Amino acid sequence: MLGSAAGAFGGLPPAEAADPYPPPFSTPHAQFTVLDPREEAGHISLRDLEGRRRTLATYRGKAVLLAFWASWCPPCRRELPILHRLQNQAKSEPFTVVPVSLDRDAGTAAAYIRRLKLDGFSSFIDTGGEVASGPKSKVATPFPLYGMPMSYVIDARGRSGGYLTGEADWSAPEALALLRFYARS
Repeated sequence: MLGSAAGAFGGLPPAEAADPYPPPFSTPHAQFTVLDPREEAGHISLRDLEGRRRTLATYRGKAVLLAFWASWCPPCRRELPILHRLQNQAKSEPFTVVPVSLDRDAGTAAAYIRRLKLDGFSSFIDTGGEVASGPKSKVATPFPLYGMPMSYVIDARGRSGGYLTGEADWSAPEALALLRFYARS
């Protein structure tokens, strides 16, 4: 309705206007929550399981699915294989999958990935709670966690666009549409 009104008043025709709102995505237990305004996240540094550091700015130009998980989280066990498949698929997509373990050491996270037979799965780790924290944390972090697993979507310009709490099928058409939307934002 608004698109046709904008066209009538000299704006872009509805077919050419970019939708400012992401497509809806929800699970049986949660829906994607949009963050407005978007906050810069490119400066945030992550450590991979081998100890190498990388900032989220490395991925600028692509949307990022920043997925927090842990070996002690039963729903994460169901979501990790989906993230693994999507990580492989994303090589030809305008987005990337960046999993971040909240385990206390890289060895635990790496062993869990091996146990699930997720060969080639690339993950980061936040052992000190520098990047993400739960509601009882006394230290503010860039990514507050309201449950596990929890995923944030970072747009192509390196800004946090929104989040979803709980496991999700990120390979579902609605989820892919959401990730592609943030790749264009």
